[in-house]
Amino acid sequence: MKSAKTPNLSLPKGATSHRKRPKIQDVATLASVSLGTVSAVLNGNGRISAATRNRVRTAIASLGYHPDLYASNLARKSTQVIGLVVSNLQNPFFAETAQAMEEEAGRHNHQISLMATNFSPERQRAAVERLLGARIAGIAVITSEHDQDARKLVLASGIPSVFLDVDKPIRNSATISVDSRGGMQAAVEHLIKLGHRDLLFVRNSEKENGTVLLSHKLRDEGFATAVRAYNSLGLNTNTVDISGPGADAGQRAIASAIGRVRFTGIVTVTDTVAMGVYRGLQARKLRIPQDVSVVGFDDAYFCRFLNPPLTTVSISREELSRMAVEALLQPQLPSGRGRSFNLGTHLIVRESTATPNTKSRTMRAG
Repeated sequence: MKSAKTPNLSLPKGATSHRKRPKIQDVATLASVSLGTVSAVLNGNGRISAATRNRVRTAIASLGYHPDLYASNLARKSTQVIGLVVSNLQNPFFAETAQAMEEEAGRHNHQISLMATNFSPERQRAAVERLLGARIAGIAVITSEHDQDARKLVLASGIPSVFLDVDKPIRNSATISVDSRGGMQAAVEHLIKLGHRDLLFVRNSEKENGTVLLSHKLRDEGFATAVRAYNSLGLNTNTVDISGPGADAGQRAIASAIGRVRFTGIVTVTDTVAMGVYRGLQARKLRIPQDVSVVGFDDAYFCRFLNPPLTTVSISREELSRMAVEALLQPQLPSGRGRSFNLGTHLIVRESTATPNTKSRTMRAG
């Protein structure tokens, strides 16, 4: 089969490289096609032959044409832009989710407009208001904190929306529920089955602005459920909750717990907290996992590169993004009811957990 040749398109007579910004009409003229054909190629729609598609793309490259998104938005009274609200871009979970969302949206010829709340309900409300004013095609609120007023604004707008870990879905709005309870239960059970009986739970669930994070509340419930299930084994559990940035909170938690409570296994509410726990333990010459085992939550990219690599509960950013984009493109069922998605979690066992050292188990750590 002969390979398709690239059409030899040249600028019209009299045209120069200093001309005004090219328009879609210029692309159509140069490629000898209709405006509708150019639009179909740009949007990835329609049954356009490979030769025609190639000719249009060559014309676009020759002219240096870029679609006027603002004009097309006005014409459609909407955009091919999805609004994404996350809690914090310094947090690896949200940064990695935003990256995965951008890639997934791109596969459906959409772009992402990203805003972060820094765990503030007030900033969530402001982010929603700003995105709604930009005529977005839909909005995904993937946050740990939740603001009912922000959600009411989204629902009142009537645009497709998806929320993380909130109430039941309603018309034109979907929900994604992450099995955080089950993930935390798996983390605790892993340590118990290794033989740990003295457990420390390090939380970072109440932010300095007083916001209590819903996703962390679900993890708290999972920890409590696992402890109740194995209570007959004589578990000794303690909880430390430190506000502020996650890694700092983890390090300060160890400083607070050392010499005060006994533990051979630590479960942290996020991987970022676990990173701070590592620093706190290693600063006191406590080895991981020989003296203390550590389990994180989220499976951030850096977990594999900690020393030792961190055992953690994984939440698939790719699957979360696929669900979110699918929900925005088709937010409700034929019956008119909103869609709901369930995202599972699973434990990834690495080198930060091991059978407890008998000596360290019976002494106060420190």
